[in-house]
Amino acid sequence: MFAVSACSSSDDNDGTTAATSTPATSAPAPSTSSEDPQTVAKQQVLDTYQHYWDERAAAYAKANMSGTKLDTYAKGNALGTAQSDLKNLKTIGQVTKGQPRLDPEVTSMNLQKKVPLAKITDCVDVSTWKVIDSKTGNEVELPKERRAKYVSNVTAERWGKQWVILEVKPEDRAC
Repeated sequence: MFAVSACSSSDDNDGTTAATSTPATSAPAPSTSSEDPQTVAKQQVLDTYQHYWDERAAAYAKANMSGTKLDTYAKGNALGTAQSDLKNLKTIGQVTKGQPRLDPEVTSMNLQKKVPLAKITDCVDVSTWKVIDSKTGNEVELPKERRAKYVSNVTAERWGKQWVILEVKPEDRAC
């Protein structure tokens, strides 16, 4: 059965932090040349991560990726996992309603690499993300012992001017 939860973590931590992201879909503010490149990159990767979740929630709401931009923000394992989840949702006749609450933080970033890399640690709260039977419209009762709030580790890379989410690894621990 499809479980609406995922989290991941990373041992890479350079001690830097970023402001938390809220579920906003507005475009990022234009950067000025006086802004620190590291600060700008952190905000860009957090914006990409939020867009990834917005598009993932939109796809899961209809158990179908078409009409979303999920593949713009997710590549590699992150996209493959979402596609697998979508196939499972469709097979068992379920969709989701709502969206998880996120509290991401950029925990490391290397802009000097040939392909810049960022690691995000997030506390994902899926308690407000409901699983719905697509035929009846009724909420599917999930196991009481399921973890509704967990740590997730995320890997992102900058491909050209666009950050992409490559991997989202849920941990089996609460946050």
